[in-house]
Amino acid sequence: MGGWRWAVRRLQVLFRKGDAEAELDDEIRHHIEMEVREHVRAGVDPTEARRRALVAFGGVERHKEEVRDVRGARVLDDLAQDARVAVRSFVKQHVFTLAVLVTLGLGIGGNVAMFGILEATLFRTLPYPEAGELVLGRVTWNGEVGQTVSGPDFFDFREQSTSFAELGAFTPFLLRQTLTGSGEPDRVRVMMASTGLFPALGVAPALGRGFAPEEGEPDGPAVVLLSHGLWERRFGSDPSVLGTSVNLGGQPFTVVGVMPAGFRFWNDVDLWFPLQRNGPWAGGRQFHNFVLVGRLAPGVAVSRAQEEVDRIGAGLAEAYPDTNRNKGLNLTPLQAALTESTRSVMTVLVPAVAALLLIACGNVAGLLLARGSARGGELAVRSVMGAGKGRLGRQLLTENALLALAAGVVGVALSVWLRQGILAFMPVSRLGAVEVGTSGTTLGFALALSAVTVLLFGVAPAVRVARTDPARELRSGTRASGGRGATRFRSGLVVAQVALTAGLLAVSGLLLRSFSELRGVELGFETESLLTASIQISADKYAEGESRVAFFRQLGERLAATPGVEAVGFSTHVPLRDQGGNIRVDLPERFGTAGIFNLLADRRGVLPGYFHALGIPLVAGRDLASTDGAEAPRVVVVSESVVQDVFSGEDPLGRTVGMDLGGDEPTLFQVVGVVGDVVTNHPAQDNQRAVYVPYAQSAGTTLSMAVRTRGDPAAATSAVRGVVQALDPDVPLAEAATMRETMASVVSDRRAVTFVLGVFAAVALLLAAVGLYGVLAFQVSQRLHEIGIRMALGADTKGVLSEVVRGGLALVGVGVLLGLPLAFYASRFVQGMLFGITAADPVTYAGVALFLGGVGVAACFLPGYRASRVDPVVAFRSE
Repeated sequence: MGGWRWAVRRLQVLFRKGDAEAELDDEIRHHIEMEVREHVRAGVDPTEARRRALVAFGGVERHKEEVRDVRGARVLDDLAQDARVAVRSFVKQHVFTLAVLVTLGLGIGGNVAMFGILEATLFRTLPYPEAGELVLGRVTWNGEVGQTVSGPDFFDFREQSTSFAELGAFTPFLLRQTLTGSGEPDRVRVMMASTGLFPALGVAPALGRGFAPEEGEPDGPAVVLLSHGLWERRFGSDPSVLGTSVNLGGQPFTVVGVMPAGFRFWNDVDLWFPLQRNGPWAGGRQFHNFVLVGRLAPGVAVSRAQEEVDRIGAGLAEAYPDTNRNKGLNLTPLQAALTESTRSVMTVLVPAVAALLLIACGNVAGLLLARGSARGGELAVRSVMGAGKGRLGRQLLTENALLALAAGVVGVALSVWLRQGILAFMPVSRLGAVEVGTSGTTLGFALALSAVTVLLFGVAPAVRVARTDPARELRSGTRASGGRGATRFRSGLVVAQVALTAGLLAVSGLLLRSFSELRGVELGFETESLLTASIQISADKYAEGESRVAFFRQLGERLAATPGVEAVGFSTHVPLRDQGGNIRVDLPERFGTAGIFNLLADRRGVLPGYFHALGIPLVAGRDLASTDGAEAPRVVVVSESVVQDVFSGEDPLGRTVGMDLGGDEPTLFQVVGVVGDVVTNHPAQDNQRAVYVPYAQSAGTTLSMAVRTRGDPAAATSAVRGVVQALDPDVPLAEAATMRETMASVVSDRRAVTFVLGVFAAVALLLAAVGLYGVLAFQVSQRLHEIGIRMALGADTKGVLSEVVRGGLALVGVGVLLGLPLAFYASRFVQGMLFGITAADPVTYAGVALFLGGVGVAACFLPGYRASRVDPVVAFRSE
């Protein structure tokens, strides 16, 4: 602490106003005395001579101003000269300059990129009028916030509440429908939205109108809103599209409006159609498919609105105890709700990039200290020739400021690339029309951060030079190293870098281990050589269930006969690819006595051959057969988890199970088979219960297919598409992807966080290793004389090598000891992202310690090897 206090006092002395004023007075007195002497020599009385001198100068104060102007111009000239000297020095020492720019550029670039994302997502107001009045409504169960609300509950909240100027609802998941009626069939993204959603957001169509109230009533007009992008792409920006009919999923819809360009909410959507009371997915209180968006009435706070919906929820629980017991509605400011996932990711990445900048600044400070020590002789000569310590310190600060400014430019350039990489997993599309670019605020942050880096890495070397004794520097010759204080300071920088690196490596290692555990989950089916796609047929063309079944059976037969295809399976939901579809499954006698979410299972409608195509093992009983048609008894194949949880592990074959399909009573099915458990939605989810019913007994218009090939499944895409088009040209092959691609997409969020944090940790490790190497190499170069004497006296080369390595490993050891507790504290922020391990995973921490030790040995070996090969004669000659 004493050194820093001295530094502050020294900088004050170098630049304080009192010294400058005293120097000004000395110069003024000198010039006045010279003027008086000239007048006296000319025979003027001394008193009159002094008066004339003062008049000539226009008074002391005016002269002071003139001198100040001269001195100000001199300072500017000095700064310009310092800048020119610095640039020449940087060009001459281009390797050093490049190392500093890359090191600081990475640190500044990461922080600028992160600030740009923070500014665009967390700090920037949502692009809706009076966005502070918007709230998001999500269901709660026993006080725990869930996601979706049932359609009837939404209508009750909307009609019974007075706290909202408008309350709307929408489906948070994307629906996909086949669009026909204008050009080639197109698979489009669809969102179901209530008539009040867009008025609640304060957004009106750019062309046409929004949904009318009657269009949200039962059997209301079938209308759609187009996105601006679909209007341009599909309809050529033709205004006459209003009032025309488009075919969506085989049903006609009338276009009533086009949304503004750039409008985006929650997901990228091509079409919106109105949520109708008792319409699809809105008919039962036990089916939860909607999220609510409300605009608060003037003067109404969120807390007051929450109290009102709590009262309404309590009334619904009393009126509908079977479906609404312990159920409520949570209101959250819209921006806070939309940025929840972003905040969790930022909680990990922001400290990581801040640590990276600190490591970079520590590395550069070490380089500058070493460079300053190497320049000790040069600076001492300049001091002896008349350059003051303030002048030398200003020279170094000018150099450091130019370095920081150049590094800021490099950092801004790097931030554009880094920002795109980070945005790959940030769900900013939910925030509306958010463009994350390099704004003026971001550039201002980059400039301020560059200035801060001068303080972080530049002041210490400048102060160090200011305290240097020129005579001592000139006497010490080539052995000058800045003293023990400088050595300790450089070593402290290395310890700090290693500690921060250990923390980053540990957190990154936890995520990497977690991701490895996630990828290693047994999925229950064969993922290799599997191509998946979605197919939707026209509800108008294939109106009857028999025609739909016939189409998919014929398609399966043609695909099976295609060269390179081994098997084909069809299901309403292919694992990992198609999520959702869970319903209550239980023994019939238990319905009505337990909660609606007891024993949920994923319901899938499949065609015969599906289990064989995916490699799902048949454990007991039989597969679904072609004889299980619409008129046949209702049968079901259940997974092993259903056997365990519903039937308590007893033999289920021939027994009856009930499913809640929306009727007043459960629909009964007879169990005919048992198959192995399959990961249906996400590898991290525990619930693997699934029931498989014959597609023919509830035939819809959309199925997903899984095609197992003998070679690369991606290469079979064109052949599969050709078979589909040959069977029906109006049916597109949509979202074709291999199962490997699907699996990668499912875990993409965790993979991206792990990858980005791993990159930061790797860069930090490289910087720490370079910093350790630099300190040891510099210390060896300053000890050449000493080592040469020891070698001349018979010192063992192995002893010299081990001494250098031990010194470096001691720094690494101290850094690891300080860094691992830091990592353990930081790991709590990623606890929710971990799978299969805990935040206190000993394997990860032991691995980080060993890995840093290995890197430390590698960084120490080369300086130690050079020290052990010192020739005493050469060392003495250099001295």
